[in-house]
Amino acid sequence: MSTTEFKDDDALAAEFALGLLEGDAAAEAARRVREDRDFAAKVTAWEMQFAEMAEDLDPVTPDPRSKLALMARMFPADAPKPLWQRVWVWQAASVMSLILLAVVFVASTTAPPATGPLYSAEIVSDAGDFRVVALVDKRRDEIVLTRTAGAAPEGRILQVWAHGPGEPAESVGLWPEGETVRLSLPPRIAAVDGVLTIGVSEEPPGGSTTGSPSGRVFGTVDIPGVTPAF
Repeated sequence: MSTTEFKDDDALAAEFALGLLEGDAAAEAARRVREDRDFAAKVTAWEMQFAEMAEDLDPVTPDPRSKLALMARMFPADAPKPLWQRVWVWQAASVMSLILLAVVFVASTTAPPATGPLYSAEIVSDAGDFRVVALVDKRRDEIVLTRTAGAAPEGRILQVWAHGPGEPAESVGLWPEGETVRLSLPPRIAAVDGVLTIGVSEEPPGGSTTGSPSGRVFGTVDIPGVTPAF
């Protein structure tokens, strides 16, 4: 892969994570998330970075004059641009601003030494009303999940499950609120060597009382080639 292709893929992943893609572009990016592990990992990384940054920001309504001034500088009255081009440039400016913030955020964050690989996957419900991007971090034996569509019904919470080949589902932890959650893998799940299956269900407050999913299982995904950290 050339440097130019890498930059294009990275920007595309950021746009997809921000929900800026539409139509065929969004469908193609979604297909790549399902089939291209490297691209899915880029999307997951951007979603995690944006979600973590947003947690520390206070809601602020931008001054409409700022956008008008920027558009006036980009597109003088004597050189009008097509609508699609104006929209694209405005979105690109937003993406690049967020990318710059993300780079600063990552550069200022010190991570512990890596002792294992990363695995990414997407959980999508059959009805298409629920979507979660999951990142299994074997460096720390943790899983980070970012919900990008759907939510638990009112009065219910999400619960994360996982298991190895031929094993029963085991609770990884509760996901009561927020778009992103980080959970430590239980010892048996951390020791899985091979295919790791991850799922999300909706449960009553406090979680399932049966030791297994008792509510709707939104979906599961198999991650092949998972190895224990050493």
